[in-house]
Amino acid sequence: MSKVDFLSSGFVPTISDSEDDVPNLDQSDEETEKVVIEIESNKKKNKKKKSKQVETGEAVDGDLNPNFNFNVEGDDVSKFQGWDFFGDDQKGESIKKDVDLNGIIRRKGGLINMAHIEGESEEEEGGEDDDDVEEEKEEDDDELALDGFGMGSTKKEEENETSEEENDQEQEEEEADVEPISIPDNGEEHSEDEDSPEEMAKFYAPEAESEQATKQVHNDFNSLSLSRPVLKGLGDLGYTRPSPIQSATIPIALLGKDIIAGAVTGSGKTAAFMIPIIERLLYKPAKIASTRVIVLTPTRELAIQVSDVAKKLGKYVSGLTFGLAVGGLNLRQQEQSLKARPDIVVATPGRFIDHIRNSASFNVDSVEVLVIDEADRMLEEGFQEELNEILSLLPSKRQTLLFSATMNSKIKQLVSLTLKRPVRVMIDPPKQAASKLTQEFVRIRKRDHLKPSVLFHLIKKLDGTGQKRMVVFVARKEMAHRLRIILGLLGISVGELHGSLSQEQRLQSVNQFKSLEVPILVCTDLASRGLDIPKIEVVINYDMPKNYEVYLHRVGRTARAGREGRSVSLVGESSQDRSVVRSAIKSVEESSEGQTAAVRNIDWNNVEEINKLVVSMEGTIDEILEEEKGEKEILRAEMELRKGENLLKHKAEIEARPKRTWFNSEAEKKNAKMFGALAKNKKTVNSKKRKRMEAAEDSSRSYKKTQKNRTADQERAYKKQNRTPGKKIRRRERVGSKLH
Repeated sequence: MSKVDFLSSGFVPTISDSEDDVPNLDQSDEETEKVVIEIESNKKKNKKKKSKQVETGEAVDGDLNPNFNFNVEGDDVSKFQGWDFFGDDQKGESIKKDVDLNGIIRRKGGLINMAHIEGESEEEEGGEDDDDVEEEKEEDDDELALDGFGMGSTKKEEENETSEEENDQEQEEEEADVEPISIPDNGEEHSEDEDSPEEMAKFYAPEAESEQATKQVHNDFNSLSLSRPVLKGLGDLGYTRPSPIQSATIPIALLGKDIIAGAVTGSGKTAAFMIPIIERLLYKPAKIASTRVIVLTPTRELAIQVSDVAKKLGKYVSGLTFGLAVGGLNLRQQEQSLKARPDIVVATPGRFIDHIRNSASFNVDSVEVLVIDEADRMLEEGFQEELNEILSLLPSKRQTLLFSATMNSKIKQLVSLTLKRPVRVMIDPPKQAASKLTQEFVRIRKRDHLKPSVLFHLIKKLDGTGQKRMVVFVARKEMAHRLRIILGLLGISVGELHGSLSQEQRLQSVNQFKSLEVPILVCTDLASRGLDIPKIEVVINYDMPKNYEVYLHRVGRTARAGREGRSVSLVGESSQDRSVVRSAIKSVEESSEGQTAAVRNIDWNNVEEINKLVVSMEGTIDEILEEEKGEKEILRAEMELRKGENLLKHKAEIEARPKRTWFNSEAEKKNAKMFGALAKNKKTVNSKKRKRMEAAEDSSRSYKKTQKNRTADQERAYKKQNRTPGKKIRRRERVGSKLH
């Protein structure tokens, strides 16, 4: 058989589990014919061997069992316990010291049981032996749901030590605490201008494609025609059937089309774009190392989570490499990783631009796919300039995938992304919470000073034993830190997650919360987007969010993957708070099933008693903050000392490194954000501020400045600074002489 006959015979070379089965097309005709004969004979032998092993029930060596079916009955096929949130590789590096805040709180008498506040003994609150608690924690870890994909969370009957009568009693108490809610519509909510049907028809792909995609139903991943390595990765994770968003988007993504997709939180959007990406990379050139996929996320924790999803999915794909580029982690380690030009790079925008500018061996010339996760957040003012810079550097001929839970951006925002007739896939209403979510509201009225006490009361009421994962959202990071101290003094161990923490501290907080070492996490909206911690049962909005979209992202941390969840919101009297509540109730009324909304009644007498104790601790709280500040200053001084020693020891090496250039400084980011907010609200400012902001906006910077450029800029700025006072003095002298 000649090469031509071999290729025209219908035989299609594909990826095989065995390298010996791949023919070398550079061989002679005789050698090729021998290889084909050997392949055919080997196939017959293997076929007989496999059939014999299947009949006898033996495992098939080196291949998959052809009679294998994914288990859909909910048996324990996997020990998967959620995504990993690991930071830098600490091998060979000194671990940084942090202030032991819990140690300070203990020295002040906190982090002990204070059950007398509730007027009950420890035993009455459901206190148990330490051994029982440890056993419950182990069982809880074994049952962590597979939330990252929004599937595979088969319902198991939870084994509770309490009797049915006690459960009924608890349910009656819960029902007594809540009552139906009704807030009148005062006409405060205004509908936003929507895109016209003509604009949508011109921008998006035909609606027929979207309708066809949403109607597709796949009972298992086999029907999606995925390769065996990807199916094997899915099998290891215990995933059985695609979620609706995955059934709709995976076939379209495999065709190379642009996609704009929206689905509720916990529906498996990460896997929806990662599965077709890995499937495409199976057929990449094996000997050419280049970065082909970029995934952008708004937060560092989300980037780390997406990277872990990708690694677990691509575990059995030979030669598939990953890179991570996020702020707060070791810059040199990231540079070494990107130097190898990994196939998939998951990044936050700022650090990604930093590496393009300053990492010489890293480039994006071969990028074929761009994914923007939480796309509506990435299209906001804070990321707009960075996103425009990235898009200008990426090849125009690429596939672009946009995913978000509230993907309702206007066409004029999407135009800058240079999408090519994207297919719009909206599986669930973009402004609706997940099913099986109970939304409760507490009307604070003029009791804002009681909010810390209300929070403590709710935590003890909803979970007196500390066995439920709760997330508490606040508006400001200072409040998150203060609440941690207050609750610590009241005897509750709490973690915090916000921008003032180092990246190591942030990852430590997430991991401690994930393992139930700390059952309560007080955080800002940093954790509201995409962060996937299994089995969060309660979300508390200590401060109401700015709008309903942010509210959806917050409450979307619970009631994931078909499980039940609860959210409790402390509602003030502002029109903003009432508007969010009104939108939530309207969504519940329009939903088909599963969702409920109610008012939670609070025992205000009990809250007042707790507040007296909180007020008496004000001096202690200030002492803790001062002691923490002092310890931080000592650690900072030690760090500066080590930094100076390293500078003296490695001075020549440090000075030889090229200086890094930055896309935007913190001041420039602040000015851009202020300018965008003012432009949006159409507010006027004084002329000096407006000129300064316009100058900051119009100033164009070269892509990479040389030392000569920087020196020239500094000299120009110095001359301008020294020249201005002289002019003013001379002008004053002239004015003075005329008056005399």
